[in-house]
Amino acid sequence: MYKKLTRVTAGLAALAFTAACTPEASQEMAYQARLMECARENGFTMLAAHRAGFGPGYAENAISSITRNASLGVLYAEVDVAESVDGVLYLMHDWTLDRTTTGTGEIREAEWSYIETLSLVDPDGQTLEEGVPTLDSAISAAREAGVYLNLDLKNVSEETLVAAIERLDAADEVIVIAYSVEDAALLHSLNPNLVLSAPNDPEALAATGVNLDNVYLWLGVGEPDAAEDQALAEQGLEAAAGLFPLEDGDPALYQTAASTGVEVLSIDDVLTGSSSLGGPDVLSAQIQTCRIAAD
Repeated sequence: MYKKLTRVTAGLAALAFTAACTPEASQEMAYQARLMECARENGFTMLAAHRAGFGPGYAENAISSITRNASLGVLYAEVDVAESVDGVLYLMHDWTLDRTTTGTGEIREAEWSYIETLSLVDPDGQTLEEGVPTLDSAISAAREAGVYLNLDLKNVSEETLVAAIERLDAADEVIVIAYSVEDAALLHSLNPNLVLSAPNDPEALAATGVNLDNVYLWLGVGEPDAAEDQALAEQGLEAAAGLFPLEDGDPALYQTAASTGVEVLSIDDVLTGSSSLGGPDVLSAQIQTCRIAAD
């Protein structure tokens, strides 16, 4: 367990005075950031279901996939947010509708009146009795299930996504993925209380004015490095890594990755991942501990 430390520490000494003088430095940590702080302080690793978690009978970015996570002790569902040509936000990973739905065509050219007629298709090609969800319905379902959404932007702008989050009063229930320091700075400028998944460059993030209280750092895809994670933890920073290209059903993959101290593991195989880290009861108890701490 790491000792609780403030976010701006000796590792960011060159930026500490500037950060302390900004409005962001005096802000309270957002709810999602307090959850991650609790995970770090208690040595917990939370699971995030990549593309909401999928498998036979469960499609990518589906409501049923999102809600299944609650029963497995998976805290986060990473979902992809697209925008129809007529301005409806919905969940879709690919740039075309072909692979995961019964439809065809590019998402940038599809109207919602067409998309909403389609059925989702699971990874085995089975057509499901479930349609493409809107972002509104996904947030509503996640809220009811007690799952939080990690939002990955596809063809939707940061401004449009943040406006939707604010309209739905969902800032405490989501994390927004930023792929660059510049993206993180823009998202922070739009709403400094959003928690961001951002590149592992805390000095550059702080230099743009991003509040490191409300960030966790993406270490990339692959097994996380314990020394790297510890160095971040000593600065009071949390981190995430993606295991999804490596998953082969071996529980040791998840156990070894969790032993590095990383706070979030993004995975495809939510069934194996959950059972490997103690099962739904253990993971749900950890989540409840951090919810109490974050409130």
